[in-house]
Amino acid sequence: MEQFRQEHFGHAVMPQSNHDEQAMEDHFLAMRAWTSKNLDPLDRRLLDEVIVPSIEKKTGSKPTSSTQVRQALEAHPLHQYWLTLSLFYQDRIWLSLDGAIDRQFEELSAKVEAQVAEPKGSLRLNPDLAIPRYISAFDHHRMPGSYTVDTAEGDFRAGALYDRFASTYLRNLNGGWKNDGRGHTLASHVQDFYPDFKPKRILDLGCSVGHSTVAIAQAFPDAEVFALDVGAPMLRYGHARAEAMGAPIHFSQQDAEHTDFEDGSFDLVCSSAVLHETSAKGMRGIFKECHRLLREGGVMCHVDVPPRHEHMSLWDQMRCDFESHYNNEPFMTSLARTDWMKVALDAGFDAEDVLVGYRKGTFFLKPERADFFTEGHPEGRAMIGSWYACSATK
Repeated sequence: MEQFRQEHFGHAVMPQSNHDEQAMEDHFLAMRAWTSKNLDPLDRRLLDEVIVPSIEKKTGSKPTSSTQVRQALEAHPLHQYWLTLSLFYQDRIWLSLDGAIDRQFEELSAKVEAQVAEPKGSLRLNPDLAIPRYISAFDHHRMPGSYTVDTAEGDFRAGALYDRFASTYLRNLNGGWKNDGRGHTLASHVQDFYPDFKPKRILDLGCSVGHSTVAIAQAFPDAEVFALDVGAPMLRYGHARAEAMGAPIHFSQQDAEHTDFEDGSFDLVCSSAVLHETSAKGMRGIFKECHRLLREGGVMCHVDVPPRHEHMSLWDQMRCDFESHYNNEPFMTSLARTDWMKVALDAGFDAEDVLVGYRKGTFFLKPERADFFTEGHPEGRAMIGSWYACSATK
């Protein structure tokens, strides 16, 4: 029974829901699906058929950027309704999961301790670490306490909450309960463009609870894998999670811009869905740190959220802006306008060694060149089914 539970509902330290908690989760997930199916198309029509013609009539030119339509769109009751629902169902899911973790906190604590009693990996924390302001200033994607808040000694609550939310909110959209689609996508990209590359030491930056890290470790089983994050409760939980999944990973609490590893000490330095949660300055610092950490011939690889303003419709631009203005992802909009190639060049990589483009998401190792494209989604969907990828050799 325990093996069945872990295979279908998560690993040994995954928080579980009872009947009433699961019913509450399902209710708000259904609200999310209803909003997406019924209100998103109406909101798009509102923008295309009402707001844009109105602005064009007043100004004599058709708006091409979401910044030109935002004020008029947000003044309309239909869009306000869409905004309200979009925030409400997400906040309620967080609240429901947080209550479930409260109920089983002591049980989870015992499970976490059991998993790390004889670890194959390791955990190194730094209570004096200065958390970058772009992480400490707000609760990312409205997650209560975000990644760094400890509620008790030895706390793992943030990690448990984030792990459970990801498996609930995304539901098979990014690898099921493992939420490891980004890790498989990143590993596939590396094995696609660097087929003879056999990394011995890998560093995953901003690992959170290790969703992608475990997938990367599985893709490169002969490598020694390290992972860092600024959040102590994420790392405590991530360490136990990795041990429960049989992945020997060495976690440490560090700032990805300023690590304590030696120059040229890694073959592969990577991140997944980290850059959109850093400032423009922070992103540039991370790329420079990647260059410092790589040995000659080593590979840097990042995958992140796919929105690129040059490839999106006005409504899709607005949807991206929503994340920044309302969902505590303040840097997503700026990342969508950032020239990743320039950032890589400024960090010290050579232009001929840098690849930037979309990568189709995968849930398993699938190194296919057709999955990489540079001019937008081949089916015209810049935000669905793909990630934005940047890799480079030193």
